[in-house]
Amino acid sequence: MAELKCEFPEGCMLDLWAQVIKAKFCEKQVKVLDTVFCVPDEQVGGKIRAVEDIKVKVIQAHEDLSCYNKVKIFIEFEVILFVIVGNEYQIITVTDCYSQVIELDEFDPPLSVEEFRDEVDQSEICLRNWSFDYEILGNSEDPSNPANLPQPLNGTAIALRVFVDIIDKLGKMHCVVVYGEIDPDECK
Repeated sequence: MAELKCEFPEGCMLDLWAQVIKAKFCEKQVKVLDTVFCVPDEQVGGKIRAVEDIKVKVIQAHEDLSCYNKVKIFIEFEVILFVIVGNEYQIITVTDCYSQVIELDEFDPPLSVEEFRDEVDQSEICLRNWSFDYEILGNSEDPSNPANLPQPLNGTAIALRVFVDIIDKLGKMHCVVVYGEIDPDECK
């Protein structure tokens, strides 16, 4: 590594741009979807026997910081179910949106309105630990089916619940200046 030469009288200066986290909101296993839907037989080629796997694709996660004393978060996502129909795999997608209002006193540490206005100019939403609870309810035409669909379709009724950990970090970009020297012998 080449030697670092500095022009500053006090030594070397490293100028960084860093996000400083002012407060954080964490909520575990938030129910972001609770639905019952019918998959028509003609869409997948028959009755669904099993759900093999479930994945989530986050389409968009953003928040509105323009509220007076709260943060509104919006999460648009697509749940992808890999199902077995007969002896074949099929894919079913369910798209949904979730929104939540977080009061400033729910953050850690709690924020005052003044701190929110002065110390927060951006945020980051982290979504982790997606989990699913589902049940194949059976034939959607069956009157005893608990799906209670308004117009029974010839298909399979499925109950689906989706949970996720939501972490929202509020912060502000700051210029951070670090003074020091790099010893080239220690960097090898």
